[in-house]
Amino acid sequence: MIAEPRHQCYKCLEELVFEVKIGRLDTCPNCSAYLHSCRNCRFWSKSAHNECLENQGEFIRDREAGNFCGFFQFRIMGEDTSAEVNAARSKLESLFGKSPEKPTISFGTPEPVQSPEDAARARLEALFKK
Repeated sequence: MIAEPRHQCYKCLEELVFEVKIGRLDTCPNCSAYLHSCRNCRFWSKSAHNECLENQGEFIRDREAGNFCGFFQFRIMGEDTSAEVNAARSKLESLFGKSPEKPTISFGTPEPVQSPEDAARARLEALFKK
């Protein structure tokens, strides 16, 4: 037997049971937050452009208000979108190479400070191995 998907309100985390399809102005019975809002949608992501993983959706200014978005799909309780994010990140790294490591700070002996001209000359000489 396939388990029914479970849903919860983004604001109060109360589990919700839908007997009918939710409308734009339906609210959570516990906290009165709009249910048909970006924050309850499976495509909402704080780190995505316009906070939406669906790139064809219209820009919505208030992500917590009820809206008419045609791409809305209620987020399934416990659904983890990090696998999608990690897959996209690995594709980008394979295209552009791994992002550079952050420099480490050493508190040993300080290196002498070079002028920009001296640093450029050193890089040029290293390039031609002079």
